[in-house]
Amino acid sequence: MKTKIAILVFFCTFLFPFSALFAQSDIESARTSVVKVKTQYSVKNKAGKIEKKAGTATGFCWQQSLHVVTALHAVAGVDEIKIIRNDGKTTTAKIISVLLEADLALLRLDADLGLKPLALADVSPNAGKSYTIWGFPHAVYKILDTEVRLSRSLEASPVLNDIIHGDDLKYQLEKQKYPSTNAKILKIGSTIQPGQSGAPLLTSDGKVIGVADGGLRGGAALLNWGMPAAYYVPKLHNSQDLIPRTVSLQSSLYSSSTTIDEDATDEEVFMAIQQEAQANTVSMGGQSITKTWTASYNEIIGTMSEEDKADINAIMKDFNIDMRDTWYDIYEDFGTGATISIPYGEYFDVQNGWYYTCNADASICYYVLPFDAHTYQNAKDQAIALFNKTFPSNLWINDPESEDDFYEDDKNYEASLTLDRNAADGSGFKLQYTVDIIGKDMLFAYIIYNSNNLQDDGFLKQFFHFSLAMEMRDFAFDY
Repeated sequence: MKTKIAILVFFCTFLFPFSALFAQSDIESARTSVVKVKTQYSVKNKAGKIEKKAGTATGFCWQQSLHVVTALHAVAGVDEIKIIRNDGKTTTAKIISVLLEADLALLRLDADLGLKPLALADVSPNAGKSYTIWGFPHAVYKILDTEVRLSRSLEASPVLNDIIHGDDLKYQLEKQKYPSTNAKILKIGSTIQPGQSGAPLLTSDGKVIGVADGGLRGGAALLNWGMPAAYYVPKLHNSQDLIPRTVSLQSSLYSSSTTIDEDATDEEVFMAIQQEAQANTVSMGGQSITKTWTASYNEIIGTMSEEDKADINAIMKDFNIDMRDTWYDIYEDFGTGATISIPYGEYFDVQNGWYYTCNADASICYYVLPFDAHTYQNAKDQAIALFNKTFPSNLWINDPESEDDFYEDDKNYEASLTLDRNAADGSGFKLQYTVDIIGKDMLFAYIIYNSNNLQDDGFLKQFFHFSLAMEMRDFAFDY
């Protein structure tokens, strides 16, 4: 069972003919036209109290040096917008027009930072190519480049509604009026980090085909998308759409935000953002995973596809287990696009090259490892090789009640492996081992648990809490 979500959108820049002289064509020089967008705004928390938030997003210069395009949801209804160049130069800005259908906003700077406009390029929704995104991820104050891929769609011209699961999310977007559920999109085959909302997706010669902007949840994983630049950005200049005066429902979902004190200084805001990012990140060598959100069982189930929802409901019915009071922390690996969930309140640690978490007496332990194998063939080779190394046959024997399951679709570079084993010493410990492969990216996951405890109702529910968390693993895209 695989879950799919959606959390991301892309926006683009357009250059009118009269500004063609200012257009940049090289990707390295194009990054100098990308800016950090800092906001401050107030919202009610779950207790009904007003909290002050500091938000971060990304934008890029378009049409003239004083104009910046960004994601509307990142700036709608905020009290303050600051624009920061990569070299630290800063000015304030105001929204001058919006395009609700595509969730775009055009900002006018209050002072000239010497930005140069970027040009647009058209691209097929099914191009299946890689591009570069320049942006400012959460708690990062220097511009970073990341490779992103367009993933193929079954539809010739996909729209946002094609990937929305859950009537409540659709209702909320339609009530808010942006982005439109009928908006044309580019499906993105990799993860965009919080804080990169509004960032340009660039070709090798520095032209913009899309802008990172946000997305919708669909289970526990993320499905990222972008708005086609050549189609939407030209419409922004003359749009007569009314500028929203309230904070968007996406402000806490798609952009990054941190709660700050009412009278916090710029330095205190910076420190708060840094501390929050560090507290939510688990590092291992040169890689890390980051907790990006927390959701209840009902919230996750409500945004799943009907097929995935039916699979989970069938399991709960078979075992007469009610999981509706459980919560899950969702982590992302921004390198591979892997989405990983664990029971709320548990914490990942690092051991022997794996991220892991256990219950209080270690009668259930859950291990995960997102991994870039560099090629699809390497990924398939390592799927079983790592298992044989980690779980030698003299210590773990076949489970007579289950069969090994190996699936591969070489045409679409997708494969998976599921193995169940019993401890050879007769202790009653069991192993559930899975590997998911998309292209060169892998996600290893396994649970070891004491099956002797399954007769206890409390342990049984705890086991399903961990087991469902593992089942919710996925990549942030599909082919």
